[in-house]
Amino acid sequence: IVIFFVLSLLPKGVAKNCFNKYRGLEWCTKSVRSVTKFRMKVLTVVLVVSLGLAASQVFSDEPDFSYGPNAESEWGNAYPECNGTMQSPIPLSAMTARPGLEAQPLELTNYQLDPTQVTVINDGKLAIYRFQFPDGANVTARGGPLQGIFQFDSLHFHWGAASNRGSEHVIDSFMGRKRYAMEMHLVFFNQQYGSLDNAAPLENGLAVLGIFFTNSTEQPDYGWIPPLNEVQTAGTDYVLPDPTVFNIKGLIGARRRPYFSYHGSLTTPPCYETVTWMVQRKPLPISEAQLDTFRMLRMPNGEPLVDNFRTLQDVNDRPIFLYR
Repeated sequence: IVIFFVLSLLPKGVAKNCFNKYRGLEWCTKSVRSVTKFRMKVLTVVLVVSLGLAASQVFSDEPDFSYGPNAESEWGNAYPECNGTMQSPIPLSAMTARPGLEAQPLELTNYQLDPTQVTVINDGKLAIYRFQFPDGANVTARGGPLQGIFQFDSLHFHWGAASNRGSEHVIDSFMGRKRYAMEMHLVFFNQQYGSLDNAAPLENGLAVLGIFFTNSTEQPDYGWIPPLNEVQTAGTDYVLPDPTVFNIKGLIGARRRPYFSYHGSLTTPPCYETVTWMVQRKPLPISEAQLDTFRMLRMPNGEPLVDNFRTLQDVNDRPIFLYR
């Protein structure tokens, strides 16, 4: 409704092109220079309201979805790609993975920088962290299985009600199947597309670096976890007083290998099958008390936000590579 109201304020030619190219509000905003001063004032008010609504959607732009096999079976009704053949997550196994060959090693740039601002968000389904870096610097990834340069957008977490579950991917070995207590996803978009929203539905649009966390008797100094207490209510966000407590390199280290890679999808609707996945084999430690801080978050209905991981999907003969 808001979109069509905005279009009604634009000159006919601009409105037509805006409708054809609409992928967000940025293009429309840049294309209204020919409207009158009065129209611009009205449009500005509408854009501010709309941007606020859009921001509340954060990473996943769907109105509603739930986890669990029964609920997930309904995703494809609204988002057909969720019924695709290259969905994520999947089981990963060093016993069956093909050797990964790198033309150049997987490389992250600028991830050693201390951020100038970190905002944590509880969107009702995930705990999301957004970063700003000095002088407009961008964290990027290239090499390894990536085709192009990918720019870091944000990271988020999936976890379980108990420490025997929580991760989305699992590791299969001769000892059985291992599901970790939590999984972190660093989300990148292909720079050639300009933004996450533009890149998400397009071929080779996204890359995600997945990192497992395993419950441990030690309690690592993760200064970015206590601020979760400020966003227990769904739909709230909080700017960390000291952004330097979340240094990405300080958390994940410099070594990427061994890691698995395969072609898959977003693990939430709209489930675009445009993701190059890279999942590190070695988990990071996290204490039970720190996991409980995540479990204190709430969904919009007030229930605990836990078990926010998708059911495993069929591999469907996709090649899975292991970079050692």
